[in-house]
Amino acid sequence: MSSLKSSGLRIKELQVEYKSGQLALGQMNLNLPEHAIYTVIGPSGSGKSTLLRAIAGLLPGYDGELLFNGKSVHDKDTLIGLVPQNYGLLPWKTVRDNIRIAMRIARPGSGGRAEQEAQISQWLMSMGIADLAGRYPLSLSGGQQQRVAIARAFAILPTILLLDEPFSALDAITREGLQQIFIDNWQAHPATTLFVTHDVEEAILLGQKIIVMPSGKQDVPEIIDNSAVFGMKHEAKRESGAYFEQSKVIRKVMMEKW
Repeated sequence: MSSLKSSGLRIKELQVEYKSGQLALGQMNLNLPEHAIYTVIGPSGSGKSTLLRAIAGLLPGYDGELLFNGKSVHDKDTLIGLVPQNYGLLPWKTVRDNIRIAMRIARPGSGGRAEQEAQISQWLMSMGIADLAGRYPLSLSGGQQQRVAIARAFAILPTILLLDEPFSALDAITREGLQQIFIDNWQAHPATTLFVTHDVEEAILLGQKIIVMPSGKQDVPEIIDNSAVFGMKHEAKRESGAYFEQSKVIRKVMMEKW
């Protein structure tokens, strides 16, 4: 029983303060099962990005515990893939090189060069950007850079995948296409995933559960079960009655929490 309880990502009494003493993230408790995907929505300043940065090991100090399968989330055996809002691409490296470097750092010595190059090509193709392999990030649109950043995060085969509004720079049609590509890739390589978005529709389409962050740092986040929608074929979700019902539930919670 205890091993089941400790399985996955466990956030226990996590709290982050600015140097001024103001709260950047109010106290948070969450159990995210291994290979589950939860979406996170909340108003600006509610601590969504701070939550991801704490898990990713980018914050020098925080209160509380961050565990994965009973060990510190920052243990060497836990590989974390992060897609930040600014994409985090190396501007002096090509698209292919950005992914290659990430794979070498994350998994040194795994597979030969030919195998690695084939994997890079596969990820670029899966994200619809195979023709951009030799280009540099600054010559790409924001949406293309986002695709590269997502391909890179998937390519390292992370234990935990953290995404901070990864589709925010995209138009509606491109976003819908990438949501489908993203969920297909996640189902094929199911990392334990937290996906931050400002878009209610996206939160419903991509999350098994939806975490609604409150505007008040002293309030507790609301966690909404979304398994009824998540279990459908992706293309059927938007037109389903369950999707519309879930939209109403979330908007009601938003009215109360925001």
